[in-house]
Amino acid sequence: MDDPPEPMTNSAALRRLLLFARGHWRIAAWQFALAAAGTSLIFVFPGVVRWFMDEIIPEKRSDLIWRAGGLALLAFTLREGLFYCRTRVNCTFEQRMITDLRSQLHQKIELLPLRWFDHQSTGDILTKLADDVPATQRVILEGIEQGLTALLQILITAIVMLVADAKLALIVLAPTPFIAAGGWIYSRWVSPRATAAREATSALNSTLHDTITGIRQIKSYTAEEMRQGKFLAASQALQDKQTRLMAAWAFYAPSMTLLGNGGLVLLLAAGSWWCVQGAMTPGQLMEFLLLVGFLYEPISRLHGVNQTLLNGLSAAKRVFAILDRETAEDLNAGQTLDSVRGEIEFKAVSFSYRADKPVLQDITLRAARYQTIAIVGATGSGKSTLFQLLTRFYDPQSGAITLDGTPIQNLSLRCLRQSLAYVTQEAFLFASTVRDNLRMGKPSATDEELWTALRQACAEDFVQRIPEGLDAEVGERGVLLSGGERQRLALARAFLKDAPVLLLDEATSAIDVKSEQLIQAALGKLRANRTSLIIAHRLSTIVAADVIYVLHHGRILASGTHAELLQSSAYYRELTALTFEHSEGAG
Repeated sequence: MDDPPEPMTNSAALRRLLLFARGHWRIAAWQFALAAAGTSLIFVFPGVVRWFMDEIIPEKRSDLIWRAGGLALLAFTLREGLFYCRTRVNCTFEQRMITDLRSQLHQKIELLPLRWFDHQSTGDILTKLADDVPATQRVILEGIEQGLTALLQILITAIVMLVADAKLALIVLAPTPFIAAGGWIYSRWVSPRATAAREATSALNSTLHDTITGIRQIKSYTAEEMRQGKFLAASQALQDKQTRLMAAWAFYAPSMTLLGNGGLVLLLAAGSWWCVQGAMTPGQLMEFLLLVGFLYEPISRLHGVNQTLLNGLSAAKRVFAILDRETAEDLNAGQTLDSVRGEIEFKAVSFSYRADKPVLQDITLRAARYQTIAIVGATGSGKSTLFQLLTRFYDPQSGAITLDGTPIQNLSLRCLRQSLAYVTQEAFLFASTVRDNLRMGKPSATDEELWTALRQACAEDFVQRIPEGLDAEVGERGVLLSGGERQRLALARAFLKDAPVLLLDEATSAIDVKSEQLIQAALGKLRANRTSLIIAHRLSTIVAADVIYVLHHGRILASGTHAELLQSSAYYRELTALTFEHSEGAG
């Protein structure tokens, strides 16, 4: 697996997010314009209060009361109307951003090679899609909706105060440099704690996912207490990380509030002194007190925005770490074949999942057009790995694999994989309907074609017995069906694809003997005009092959027909004897 990208800094993650948001600049501009208009209206009320205190009340101008009150009410009404519009625009902006980023992440994950998935937990991947993407978007949304709006309000308030009375304004603004410095220190202090909390959340979700997907194994081994212990350990780790994060917030928030309140007390004391001295009117002081609220309220909001930004940037770095990987598969890069004959050849192929543990060593085998090749060997001999290499789920460390004489590394993945119908050892079905699962083999298939494929796989009867038929839900991983039924649907899906090369990895292992005989007859017809590579333990499948390759500890020990191998290979005779005994026992 390739090395992961270099760790990203918060500033780099923020720049990436701003570039991403650039594609939605129109709606972002609307959002900011509405926020700015709403913010400007808050300064109407302090002016109205000063009007009441310095003119209307002292001069007993009752004729101006309704005019001043109406002006304040109109400003409040317009502000709330703008807030409604801003909320609607904000919701649209948020959902578009989340949908776009989540779509990009999902597409990238789909195209990453299997080696990447070998080192990832499903719970962690789900956390990135379900939790990290929305948290990432809060950086932009909070930045525009709260951050920029708060900064705009602070700037306008400071200008208004400086114009009204520079001396009082400087007193009020005195704590702001310390507040800004505190915010910067807090960001540096908390960023690693926020990242650790994110990772702990992902670990907890991974543990929970394993519990849910493995619930049958947990119950069968009465391992509930053990799994509960693992969950509690992950939960405790998250609690510790969140506690450290919130401890930092518990110190930061009141410290900044104290600085702001200190400025308020200084204003009240200095303003009262100047009122007593006659240098200021009570109306001016009241206006300033209201303006101080408008100054420190957005500063308090920025503290919360700071916390959200740190959490969001931690999530963004996890998301971009996937998006920045360079190993995503390009399905269309490479050559295409106009028509595939199905001639396959492995030339001195060696492969290992780990450097210290070779799985296949110097494998050379050939499948001519329309031949049926059987691959036999004990568990762990590398049989399934051959199929993993042929489909290019992995690439060999040495040697070459060709399709119709062309190295498969030179073919586009789309061309290669569309040429193969692969039935894996574990018959996987998606949590959808029978129809949707079958149409993965051929998206344009008609219902008639679906029933034909089901009939070939001996699955027609049990699907007809289900009241919903093709529209029946199969449950997560096909849990609502038996193992044999799942395997027959997987075979039907392969039949429907009608590819020139058929790969069957223990494709009838969960099927009863009677159904297998019917399927083998169907397979016989299918194999007549396609190349087939079959991994099987049952003797009935093995003896029908044109060539049998015997694998032992990752090497080809012998090859030939069934009759030839019985004569030449003692190991093959041992395998067939065990297979025959197993078949007799099953019968």
